[in-house]
Amino acid sequence: MSAVLGLDYGERRVGVAAGERDLGVATGITTIHFASRRELRAALAELVNEREPELIVVGYPRTLSGEPGERCRAVETFAGRLFGWFSIPVVYQDERLTSVEADRIRRKAGSRAEGQAGKGMIDMASAVLILQGWFDAARAGTDAGTGPAPAGGSGAPDPAQGR
Repeated sequence: MSAVLGLDYGERRVGVAAGERDLGVATGITTIHFASRRELRAALAELVNEREPELIVVGYPRTLSGEPGERCRAVETFAGRLFGWFSIPVVYQDERLTSVEADRIRRKAGSRAEGQAGKGMIDMASAVLILQGWFDAARAGTDAGTGPAPAGGSGAPDPAQGR
């Protein structure tokens, strides 16, 4: 089996999902709360060692019109760091409205978690939606909203240009 991690990157939290490429089903794993880059790297290193992913899918925050959003630069920097830290290929997946959908799902499921706990649940659910979107696009043979992340200066194309 070939493991894949899905990440919803934020300034203080990273939602994490995992799945097997062969099965094409994403599952929420955790939300990493961090105060420093060192804390984030250590938490991600544990997951990478445990799951041994062949690929990492990172949510790419486009606007509703499909243009790169204001958080794209931070996500691009994060994607480059991921590749530098772990030497695992990183790709982007369009994450438009995943947080809105994740919050809707959380409320429909009856979760009353608020504050940081509620936000953490939303981040993890967003990671699931990002990874599931990537699995679905891969299964359909499309690459809508996806693209290789610039991995540590590897010359990979800009994700705004698609694959």
